[in-house]
Amino acid sequence: MVKDRLPELQSRIKANGDRKVKTSNENANLDSQFLVDASELRQTITELHEHVQEVEKVQRDILASPQQNDKLDERLLSLTKTIRQKAYDVRSALKGFEENQNEKASLLSSALERVKSAQHAAITRQFVDVMNEYNQCQLDYRDKCKSRIQRKLNVAGYSCTESELDDMLEKKNPEIFTQAIMADTEAAKRSLSDIEARHADIMRLEKSIEELRDLFMATALMVDQQSELVDRIEYNFGKAGESVVQAKGQLTQAIGKKRKSRHLSDSRAPPADHSKVCAEELLSLLLL
Repeated sequence: MVKDRLPELQSRIKANGDRKVKTSNENANLDSQFLVDASELRQTITELHEHVQEVEKVQRDILASPQQNDKLDERLLSLTKTIRQKAYDVRSALKGFEENQNEKASLLSSALERVKSAQHAAITRQFVDVMNEYNQCQLDYRDKCKSRIQRKLNVAGYSCTESELDDMLEKKNPEIFTQAIMADTEAAKRSLSDIEARHADIMRLEKSIEELRDLFMATALMVDQQSELVDRIEYNFGKAGESVVQAKGQLTQAIGKKRKSRHLSDSRAPPADHSKVCAEELLSLLLL
């Protein structure tokens, strides 16, 4: 007599279904959080780009002003600090996501994880583009400040070559220009004040450019690692596909053998309840 295993099969199917629902809900929560984080990062990078554009405008206004403008200088300093903070916040967030993805490298065969990695790569490139624009903006402004200082020195009656000016700037001593210029007239004093302000800008720019260089090196390393990660994703995805094909083949063979065995057994045994036989067959396959 065939044992009725249909209730056992139904119980197993229900348990598997409950586990799938729980996992699905957990994944949905994780996916929602990822989308929120990605959206916030994109928004921060958009704000960064807006700040960079404003920096360019303020720099143009400073260079267009005939004399030092304290208000513009303060605004430029404030924007520089804001950009620096936001840039490091974005870099930290991208690094955190990267570390999380590296921990899941062996699980990245799912389409969802591949989409997440692609999103991370796109956001990283967006960030790099904005910071490249900012870096170029800083370099251009530094060169224009040097040219302005040289013109102001000439107006104040002090002539120097570009090499001599570079030597003066490298000393990072604001009084170097006071020693070079005899500020005995009001015009000379105004020129000296503007020269010292632009000199301070250049010193801040040098520090900012150095920080950006370090940031770029770290981000470039991240981009390289992303390329390796994408390669691993594609490899794992391919292996998963091969496993599915192999499993289907094994399952087909198992079903064939099971049915053949059942056919031989049934030819020597009394008729049995067909639904119970199918249930027992399915449960046996699930337990393979």
